[in-house]
Amino acid sequence: MQYFSHFRQAIIAALIGVVVTLAVASVLRFVDNKRIHASLQDELSSLQSEITREMRAHLFGLEWVAKQHASNQNRTGASWLAEGPVITNSYSNFRILMWVNNSGTIEAVYPPAFAEGIVNTNFTEQTGKNLTDYEHAKRYISRSGLLQREHSDLLMVIPHLTSEPSGYYMALLNTKELLNITLAAYLTPSSQFQIINITSNNVFYKAANDQRFYNTWRVSHTLPIFGEVFRLDLWPSVERLNEMRSTLPLFFVLAGLFTTGLMTFVLYVLAVSRVRAQELADTNLDLYIEIEERERVEKRMAYLASHDILTGLANRHALIENLDIAMKKYNSQQKLVGALIIDLDNFKDVNDALGHTLGDELLKAVAKRLTELQPASGVLARLGGDEFAMTVTDIESVTVLEELAQQVLDALKVHFTVEGYELFISGSIGIAISQTDEDQADDIMRNADTALYRAKELGRSVYHVYSHILHKELTERIELVKRLREAVDNEQLAVFYQPKIDMSSRRIVGLEALVRWIDQDGSIIGPDTFIPLAEDTGLIIPISNFVLKTACIQLKRWHDLGLNDLQLSVNLSGKQLQSDGLMEFILSVIEETGIPRHLLELELTEQVFIENIKSHTNFMHAVREQGMTLAIDDFGVGYSSLSYLKHFPVNVLKIDRSFVQDLPDDKDDATITQTIINLANSLDIGLVAEGVETEEQVDFLIERGCLIGQGFLFSRPIPSSEMTELLTRYQGLVPIQID
Repeated sequence: MQYFSHFRQAIIAALIGVVVTLAVASVLRFVDNKRIHASLQDELSSLQSEITREMRAHLFGLEWVAKQHASNQNRTGASWLAEGPVITNSYSNFRILMWVNNSGTIEAVYPPAFAEGIVNTNFTEQTGKNLTDYEHAKRYISRSGLLQREHSDLLMVIPHLTSEPSGYYMALLNTKELLNITLAAYLTPSSQFQIINITSNNVFYKAANDQRFYNTWRVSHTLPIFGEVFRLDLWPSVERLNEMRSTLPLFFVLAGLFTTGLMTFVLYVLAVSRVRAQELADTNLDLYIEIEERERVEKRMAYLASHDILTGLANRHALIENLDIAMKKYNSQQKLVGALIIDLDNFKDVNDALGHTLGDELLKAVAKRLTELQPASGVLARLGGDEFAMTVTDIESVTVLEELAQQVLDALKVHFTVEGYELFISGSIGIAISQTDEDQADDIMRNADTALYRAKELGRSVYHVYSHILHKELTERIELVKRLREAVDNEQLAVFYQPKIDMSSRRIVGLEALVRWIDQDGSIIGPDTFIPLAEDTGLIIPISNFVLKTACIQLKRWHDLGLNDLQLSVNLSGKQLQSDGLMEFILSVIEETGIPRHLLELELTEQVFIENIKSHTNFMHAVREQGMTLAIDDFGVGYSSLSYLKHFPVNVLKIDRSFVQDLPDDKDDATITQTIINLANSLDIGLVAEGVETEEQVDFLIERGCLIGQGFLFSRPIPSSEMTELLTRYQGLVPIQID
């Protein structure tokens, strides 16, 4: 035993060397497997991107052909097929081109060899798809039903419904051939690939002849298309896997065993003295590593204290520190120092649509572009989120900052390419410059932030320079918001009512509830002053709820006076639509006040209606189901999409006062008003004309079929007490104008 004690360190080293060698070799093998999986994932992602790009290219090609053909005023529906040879030469994977008229009949196809059994047949019978599912100016890909020549064929559809001849441009895509060509160009030789329809558990496409590693090395991506889910599978063949294998694990095993043997021999020769020397060396090494790690951590902490982690730019702290130093230096030299705060417009939309990872990459790209514009005398920093700041020193006037701001806006207008996406963003910029020697860095940044707020109010993609007038306006706005909050809390708001008149009989048929702010001195502050503030601060929700409840209580009082047919209209705001439990609140007010549901009309401006039409479809249908009516206010001034009049429960259209005020003299307004009246009458939708102020307007509207009016000719909005007197004294009639 004494003999073995002389080289026990060598024995231990040998055992440890073998164990470590095998362990590290196993880890390397594991890492190699991970690398192979990652490589397969990248190959599959690239392949999926190329397949998607090819399909989009064909879809965009068909759309371009449709637009070019639709722009020809002398065209016929099927005349575009005369360009069939050119189209199929450019897009060889189009198997069949078709023109389907608006009634659903397939009028013509190219090539003519496929015409038999298709031409003059019904599109819905051939595909099982309804043409009503296809909207103008959109693109569609769907299964091709009986039109398919192979089970993988897809149908591309471009609707054109705005001018005659109207119909649908269609192309049957030879998906199998497209995939064959794409795989030939992008699939690594010996890689195995297939597409499986998960919904039906059928193989949609297969390019594989070696299944041995299917279960162990397969990587998959799911791809939802037209209501079905497809899975893309990729795995290597035996030859492909051998090519991808790294020789590092084997090399490490051999090197490790050799090193272990050599170390064992050396330790055996040096014996105990070598072991002690090694222990001393290990101790020194550990101490060195610890010192080096501490220095690295300290440097990293110092860097993070002054830099943004994502972009590598200076952070807010470093910017303020640099700005303070610059101001102390240049103020004494009678030079000016300025700052720009840049906020990316609608950056949240990019994050929501494409994810935060891509959003971070976009921020890096913006930082790189701004770096190219940053003057050497200042600092570029990321303040956080989507806000950047640029400082400029040693300047003569604010003109230098304005020129730099315009350069930044122009640079941001150029599209960014991030991970294959072409992104367009804009920016809003606030500019501030030192005013006095007493200005601090925080003052300049605060002023620039104030100017940025005004730039966003002006419509975005602009810059604005801070001034004392702007500071005064913002101070007044803050004070007005404070007073508005107090007015809401102290119930200084009142509900006025403006009658809706049957202009043929001059009888009041309904009332619109309108909010007014009664100030402490008794003056009335108009809604144009405080409603936008209420929208921005969220106060519009309690204000709207107050108006609804107060108006319903008053309507019940009028019903108790015998005015049982009197209808009430109440406006809803966009933010109110986005709040939870709106329908429950409305129903609770109706139940509490006891008014009939059919006499409550909810009004939405056309813009609010369009903006919320998709996200609040259930609410709009619930209005009708609960027996209430829905009116569209300011009709015709927004970006109208007339399809909602067909598909959603709209009961009343209110013709905007901008079309009524110049009647009957303005020919354009007369034509627009006549069109709205004809549209409403055709769809059996009620009409109310707003802003009626002259008898000539009344005659014009009555002659054309609009009988209900509202405006100063009949009555201004008045308090409930005056409205009660008007309703009871004249028995619901308006014999004269009421001021």
